[in-house]
Parts: sequence; C-alpha cells; structure tokens
Amino acid sequence: MTSAVDHIIVLDGSTVPDREVIGNKGLSIARMLGLGLPVPPAFALPIEECRRFHAAGERLEDDVWQAVLKGVADLERETGRRLGDPEAPLLVSVRSGAAVSMPGMMDTILNLGMTDEVEAGLARLSGEPDFARSTHVRFVHEFGHTVLGAILDEPAADATADDVRAGVRDDTGEEVPRAPHDQLRAAIHAVFGSWSSRRAKAYRRHWGISDDGGTAVIVQAMVFGNLGGESGTGVLFTRDPLSGEPKPYGE
Repeated sequence: MTSAVDHIIVLDGSTVPDREVIGNKGLSIARMLGLGLPVPPAFALPIEECRRFHAAGERLEDDVWQAVLKGVADLERETGRRLGDPEAPLLVSVRSGAAVSMPGMMDTILNLGMTDEVEAGLARLSGEPDFARSTHVRFVHEFGHTVLGAILDEPAADATADDVRAGVRDDTGEEVPRAPHDQLRAAIHAVFGSWSSRRAKAYRRHWGISDDGGTAVIVQAMVFGNLGGESGTGVLFTRDPLSGEPKPYGE
C-alpha cells in the first residue's frame, strides 16, 4: 500500500498519489509499479515538504529527517541491502519531481551511499573493480558539482574518487561527506533548494509557470547501466518524439 509515514510517501503502486502531491516522477514510478513492472523501490518527500523547507529557511527539520530515515529503512528491507554496508551495499538516487515538467532545471544526485568501503565491497561482489571505481568517481564528481558547487573538469578515465575529492576541496574548500546519511541529507537540501535556483526561476518565468509550486524529492534504489556488457541506460518513448509516429523509440 502506498502510505504516508509522517512526511514521506512510500511508493509501491497499490495506489497512485496525485501529481500535485508527488510530482511527475513520483506519479510515473507509482503507475509503473501498479502495472507490475520491475521498478526499484522508492519513496517521496512530497511537494508540500519543499514549501516547508523554504519556509524554514532552507532547512530540513528534524521530524522530516526522521521520516526520511524510516523511508531508507523501508528501501533496505525491500532490497535486502543497507546504506553504507560494504557486504550488501544500497546506493540510491535523489531526484526532483515537480508537478509541471522542467527538464534539466533541478538537481539530481546518483549513486549516493558510495564510500571507500562500499567501493571495495562492490568490486568484490561484482568482480568488476573498474565498475566500482567509476561509480564512486561519478558520485563524488556529481555531488561536488551539484551540491557543493565545485567547478570541475570531467574525470580522467583512470581517475580515483580521491582524485576528484581533492579537486572539490581545492575549488570549494569543502569535503564531499563520507558518511552516507550526511550525503543523503545534503542531497535532499540541494534538490529542494534547486527549486529556487536562478536557472529554474528563469525557466518558469519563460514558460509562465508559477513560483508557488515546489518539487518533490524522490529517493530510489539504484540500478547500474555501467555494470557490464548486458547493462545499459537510456530513455524509451511510446512514440517517435521527432516524427510522432506511434511506435516505440529508444536511445
């Protein structure tokens, strides 16, 4: 059952919350789960929590954070994995989800939960050390840029997470958190905060979208497009977005 636990909504597809409550992304996840599709488990901080975050001075209040921890515990039960556990690591995405689509305007953080110990665990469990290293590098680079505002070059093919951490430190004077719960709290702050970013405000002004809305935050268990030759990532459309021809189109 999709249920509200204090300030979060657990998405499991048994019911479909309103778009104005959980945004487009949360709505799509709930619909796909309702169809029985193999979608990773997720929970949402609804749009109302974005308004509350901004009203509190861009601060996630303690009762909201306790609800987030309950949501994480639910993901851990669903997946059999745990945030920060190198023996059974859970990584999550933290993404925006407004009721009105604003592509590319708000923040996303992937592979959250990566630590040195988790990298070693992923390497051992997958048998693919390069996959584990590159996943860690991607996380540190994205977190440094998106959350801490670091201006970074694309990492070299053989870069390590420590290399990128040093770049973030040199540019911002700040450290990418090593504790997964610290990573998660900062990422939620960043996604809620991105509703009021200059680029998001400019986009809404251009398209006549009200500033009074807000964005949900969707926390979802990760799957990996870079695990091996049988893994991939991309976008699938029910019709060709260029010609409108009603047949599946993917990239």
